Amino acid sequence: MCEDCYFISENFVAVIDGVTSKSDFTYKGKTTGKLAAEIIRDVLGKMKREDSTDCFLRMVNQKINRFYQEVEFPYSRKEKGLQAVCVVYSDFERAIWMIGDCQAAVDGTVYLNPKKSDEILAEMRSLILHVLKMEDGDWTEAQTRARSYIEPWILRANAFANRADPVYGYAVLNGDEIPVALIKRIELDERPHEIILTSDGYPKVRSNLKKSEEYLSTILEKDESCYELYHSTKGINKGQKSFDDRTYIRFTV
Repeated sequence: MCEDCYFISENFVAVIDGVTSKSDFTYKGKTTGKLAAEIIRDVLGKMKREDSTDCFLRMVNQKINRFYQEVEFPYSRKEKGLQAVCVVYSDFERAIWMIGDCQAAVDGTVYLNPKKSDEILAEMRSLILHVLKMEDGDWTEAQTRARSYIEPWILRANAFANRADPVYGYAVLNGDEIPVALIKRIELDERPHEIILTSDGYPKVRSNLKKSEEYLSTILEKDESCYELYHSTKGINKGQKSFDDRTYIRFTV
């Protein structure tokens, strides 16, 4: 199931990336990442043109917490609950809000908001796979083992969610308050600008969708396990075409 969403209106444009589910929980056939992404999309549809980031965060958190009040959730909310990140353009503010590790580009300048713990764990997974490859075992099993080694630390790193830690703190929409310092804001002047918003399923943000897809295809053709040319916390699973969901929007203001 694709856990990405997008939203386009006269007032807001957004790419929303539901965090990959870490449990078997579903509600009405939807994973935690998909549920969180759809909540954010629905909130954007109800917002007024002049609504601020604070208003947006408050509305999303209220709706996520209402979900927990109405639906029994059997796991730790912090580790396995509803979580999503997003990048939003507000036409009223002439600004882009980066909440979590989605990506943006303005007139060719790329803006990233990476999650430090994921970068480290992606490197760790790469090391594990290189070692297992030298041992010349079953490669499918090796990929499963590499993921299983880092997954407990992916969950434990959630301790830094929405915590104003200068190294490991990161923003995620999960029902908790987000410190302002964790939200990246890109201000635009009144001149025309070309804007690109994407989820982190694209290793690099290129100038158009075709070039972004071509670069991704090159990576996956040469490194489908995502441990050599591009380091990720996961590779391509059976039945999938890429290592992560992806969404790309390009527009001019």
